[in-house]
Amino acid sequence: MLIKKSRCRLPLPLAGLVGLGVLLGQMGLQAQEALRISMAGDLAAASRKQAANSIGYYNLLWGPVSLRASANVSTEYTDNSGNSSRADGDLITRPSINTALHWPVTTHNSLDVSVGAGYSFYAKHSELDQFYLSPNSGISLDVYIGDCVFNVHDRASLTQNTYENPTTANAASSSYLQNNVGISGMWDLNKALLNVGYDHADYMSLNTTAGQPDSASENFYLNAGLRPREEILIGVEGGLGLVSYDQSGGTSSTPGLAADAMQLNGGLFCSLQLSEHFSARLDGGYTVYSPEKTAAAGTNAISDSSALYFQMSLTHQVNAHVSYSLSLGHSVDYAYNGQPYDRYFVRLNPNWNFMYRWNLGTSVSWEHGTQVAAGAAASALSYDQYNLGFNVNRQITQKLSAGMYYRWIMETANQANLNSTQNIVGLSLAYQF
Repeated sequence: MLIKKSRCRLPLPLAGLVGLGVLLGQMGLQAQEALRISMAGDLAAASRKQAANSIGYYNLLWGPVSLRASANVSTEYTDNSGNSSRADGDLITRPSINTALHWPVTTHNSLDVSVGAGYSFYAKHSELDQFYLSPNSGISLDVYIGDCVFNVHDRASLTQNTYENPTTANAASSSYLQNNVGISGMWDLNKALLNVGYDHADYMSLNTTAGQPDSASENFYLNAGLRPREEILIGVEGGLGLVSYDQSGGTSSTPGLAADAMQLNGGLFCSLQLSEHFSARLDGGYTVYSPEKTAAAGTNAISDSSALYFQMSLTHQVNAHVSYSLSLGHSVDYAYNGQPYDRYFVRLNPNWNFMYRWNLGTSVSWEHGTQVAAGAAASALSYDQYNLGFNVNRQITQKLSAGMYYRWIMETANQANLNSTQNIVGLSLAYQF
């Protein structure tokens, strides 16, 4: 067994996921479902092409199999643990562990497994204690055949912060499990690129009082692009999403109010890599959300919803000390536990590195959403959510780092129980084995 450190680089599937996080923000479902998965496939494919056949930084090596592991513990105080109009503070401790394994099975096939998991302990409200799973957890298999690469994957996340879903409030827990399993294929002919795929996504609420039914969606997508120049990729994109809801009411306090639906989207995209330090992508097109007209009793005034969608994303390393990512757009999507929302969003994440071993990250975001096909227009939920935060990190030793962070979240809505403000401040320690 060899213990080795090499130059830090993300494993193949994680590079795509982190790139997606930079471009699309912190939420997992930030564009039309099929479009989002399509963009994720593009980024993952690009990362596979650019990365070498190695996990990068690793702690342990067993023959061709490399492993990276780290542990983290954070303690934070929130003045509104239930994300409600009536604030109730609590102290939360979250130990977690992150692992990434890379196995080049053959010269043309590679297997990657990553897990980020932890547990939240509440000092005051022990009923809120719960397990969580980070969005980068999953398994991915790449198979190369000539100019084609096929990817089979299964990715899961278990979220547990109420403010991450602005459509719920006053909830003892708003945890839900999301699992995406699918296959994609990319044919790269240098001047032309074709990316097709299919994903099945499950949304399962772990809180019986959340008021949102479980759902499942089938998502098909296709992207085809041409490179007039090496740094430019222009093409067309399309997607089909089919979502179905659990109408039994077993996990919902309002059974029968969600109609199964179909969503189509089609448009154009342009991806630019203007330099080593600046990249951008623009997607735009038209989407149609069509719920079933023969829904369960209690659903009324259901009609099709159509809209233009767009999303601009860019990352820029200004100099050795300053970098930022920016994303903004409009979409109609299954944003929260499979519920359809018409949303506008803006997210800006600057990073500042002016002192040796110190890093300062800042973030600001805004999101506006309106529920689609919610029955009578007067009952449709509409909200605005504002986020502002910063984090300071210090490399103490080669393996140990510490950080401090703060986050402010405010939500206003046309339903009084969703109006809330939350302040979060915390300390963290991370150890790279």
